[in-house]
Amino acid sequence: MDEKLVKKAIRGNFNAYSILVHSIKNEQDSIDAYLQAVEKGLKNIKNLNEPQYFKTWFLKIVINEANSIISKNKKVICFEEVENVKQSGSKLKDKEAKLDLERSLEKLEPQVREMIRLKFYMGYKLDEIAEILKVPVGTVKGKMYSALKSMKKDLEVK
Repeated sequence: MDEKLVKKAIRGNFNAYSILVHSIKNEQDSIDAYLQAVEKGLKNIKNLNEPQYFKTWFLKIVINEANSIISKNKKVICFEEVENVKQSGSKLKDKEAKLDLERSLEKLEPQVREMIRLKFYMGYKLDEIAEILKVPVGTVKGKMYSALKSMKKDLEVK
């Protein structure tokens, strides 16, 4: 995470705060957690003994589903990270490469950064990304192509 943005947010910069929050939120996962909780709750409603605690019971299911999704997402590994590990025996180099990648991602506009994370970190297809972000597939392709080209240039060893 960009320390400069955090410091700006602490000083009251709303735009910096917005960028930071947007970089960690995942609307699709939130929706998935809720929908899975609805399904699980429907299957298990007979186990609810105290009707006055329905809201607490249901929110607990939502939290558990969200934690499950977060746990699954931690297991997703970016292809570039795998390549870095194969090519480099040094953990320090891997950490530096990952930091460079994160810094390069932070330079992108939030929507494009989200597209790249959905594609490479979460494995969504381009048409799915377009649907999630409510933009045409061509827009996703064009913006991602430009962003990846820019990131490649940014990350090249000089």
